[in-house]
Amino acid sequence: MNQRICSGLLLMTLLIKSHTVLGQFWFDVALSGSAGSSFLTNSEIYQDTRIDIAPKVSSNFSLKIGLNFTETESIVLDAGVFNRNFHLIQKDLPNQGTLEQHMNFGYSGFRFLPMYRHTKDGSYVEIGPEFGNIKTQYFRDDANGQISNNTLFGSKSLRGAIGFGGYLLGNERVTLVAGMRLLYDFQDLRSEEAQQEKFPYQNYTDQSNSPFKAFDIQLSLELNVSLGFLVRSSCGRRQLLFKW
Repeated sequence: MNQRICSGLLLMTLLIKSHTVLGQFWFDVALSGSAGSSFLTNSEIYQDTRIDIAPKVSSNFSLKIGLNFTETESIVLDAGVFNRNFHLIQKDLPNQGTLEQHMNFGYSGFRFLPMYRHTKDGSYVEIGPEFGNIKTQYFRDDANGQISNNTLFGSKSLRGAIGFGGYLLGNERVTLVAGMRLLYDFQDLRSEEAQQEKFPYQNYTDQSNSPFKAFDIQLSLELNVSLGFLVRSSCGRRQLLFKW
């Protein structure tokens, strides 16, 4: 009998505690867009005077769902489309003299980022992985024509992401958020075929075959709608730089 009473009291305690904790949960939804550029991490390509790296804009659009545990701790699920672009300028090519040739390439597809976000005093920091699914690719090389479609990059990508920013202006329900994200490739972006061709050195006789990886810097804007008021009037309130 005592065991049953203790078990019943323990179950009631757990139910009360879980109800209290679950009652603190609330959701955010947001639309976001970002733009930035990629910077190669291969030191050999920077030391090679025959190839210059030119910046080119990449973009991302996504839908975000945030699960908030407290006013400061949340999990952000960011899903959307991305477009990543690169631009190289080749010099001293065989049989080309001093003529410079341009190489443009990139890919687009879908991405998913599960992120941990910590918010305090109107600002936030977030960290997590990005899983990419590459759908379309392009490659244009003035010196060597085009590589067959969808053979330059692999079909998957994996990056680490860290971001920070602030809640600029708005009210308790709708907020404009600005931030920056840094993303780094964990793996070689090239397909097996591109590695065999020694991309991006395929136009030179002395070819290097170091991994092709990069990190991105993205500036983002996010229109955030807090659904915390559906749980409790005190949920979802953010400190803002400007408030209307």
